[in-house]
Amino acid sequence: MRAWEEFLAQLEKELGSETVKKWLRPLKIVRFDACNLYLEANDSFKALWFEEHVRPKANSKLLNNNQKQIKVHLSVAISAEKKEKTVKKSPPLPATPPPFKLIFDDIDNGSRFDNFVTCQGNLLAYKLLCEACGYNPQSDSLSLTFNPIYLFGRGGTGKTHLMMAAANALKQRGHRVIYVRAETFTEHVVSAIRTGEMQTFRKAYRNVDALLIDDIEVFSRKAATQEELFHTFNTLHTEGKQIILSGTSAPQELKLIEPRLISRFEWGIVIPIQSLGKEGMRDILMRRAEKATFPLQEKVIEFLLETFSSSTKALIRAFEALVLRTHLNQGLGHSATSPLSYSAVKQILGDLIQEEEKAVLTPGKIIRTVAEFYGIKVDDILSKSQSRECALPRQIAMHLCREELNLPYMKIGDIFARDHSTVMASVKQIQKGIESKNLEISGSVNSILKRLEVN
Repeated sequence: MRAWEEFLAQLEKELGSETVKKWLRPLKIVRFDACNLYLEANDSFKALWFEEHVRPKANSKLLNNNQKQIKVHLSVAISAEKKEKTVKKSPPLPATPPPFKLIFDDIDNGSRFDNFVTCQGNLLAYKLLCEACGYNPQSDSLSLTFNPIYLFGRGGTGKTHLMMAAANALKQRGHRVIYVRAETFTEHVVSAIRTGEMQTFRKAYRNVDALLIDDIEVFSRKAATQEELFHTFNTLHTEGKQIILSGTSAPQELKLIEPRLISRFEWGIVIPIQSLGKEGMRDILMRRAEKATFPLQEKVIEFLLETFSSSTKALIRAFEALVLRTHLNQGLGHSATSPLSYSAVKQILGDLIQEEEKAVLTPGKIIRTVAEFYGIKVDDILSKSQSRECALPRQIAMHLCREELNLPYMKIGDIFARDHSTVMASVKQIQKGIESKNLEISGSVNSILKRLEVN
């Protein structure tokens, strides 16, 4: 086929002749017409490579004489070895291969709207999802005031709980719902490509009333997955089906995700979710303790809240470990009516306490992480230099000390050897940059926060 050969010649200039020879020349042309090209790969690796690296280019550059797109249909050949193994199996397989199956992520029935702990930083997201999903409904129809709904916030802020609560509420009202992590969605795309079952995949994902996808940032760099998400999104949105997405970053701060997808994420409403305060964390801890019939002394409660303050996830993990280890270690003499002592809790959770101490956020850790991000020294941030190379990182470090640690301006001034008015002006300037969606500032702050989570 001439158009295909010309397309490969173009790719040789972009990707190199060796790459094209290894990955694309082996693809067998099964048949073709003016607008369709049917190819066959001899293994799934070449098919996946095509979907990730070539499909987007083919969609725009593989054209017929009338400059219309030639659609590529790619399948994977069944090797003679696999056919032989299939014949030898006992009992013999049916003439047709088994149907393509999609296994979706489980939805925790315990994640509901009525047990979600609200605070000022998550109340808007909670109320909006309750309304959209018909919690305490006035009617049986979905409320599509905003579509899609995009939630974003750091790990441990309750995004997954809200997503699952929304899925549970919708299912209880008889709606067809898919809740899936972005990683699982990607695995489904890859599996469908390998088995030549993309139509089955599309039918499953596009024949629902609501689609909820968690951890949207996982789609970074995955071209084939983004292509499928784009068309799935368009189909559902056009048909008036609810789409709810969540990620750690705002749409405009997502990295290596196609602009056309990012623009669609912003079509509805984008809502930030912030961490719970100490009282919210206490509420979650007390609910868990009551549900597990595991009484806690006030001194132990305060210790857990102060020690595992980095995130709700860390606190829950510590409590669950405390319950499990206590029941496994009967030698401690714990019973349902005898709360553990403060010293016993410290002993039982010794390893987790050490992990948390390493993970806890401090001004020093913030300054080191900012310096590493900008490729400068800690001394540069703490110096008197007013060059932009040092001033912007210094202002961001001050902002993070204020926002993440809630330190007083005077205390931050002592750390950076500045007066409190300078600190206030710096924090205000960075906040203004974030609110105005200055990508240089907001993108840097978001990336540094992610590094702080990892470290």
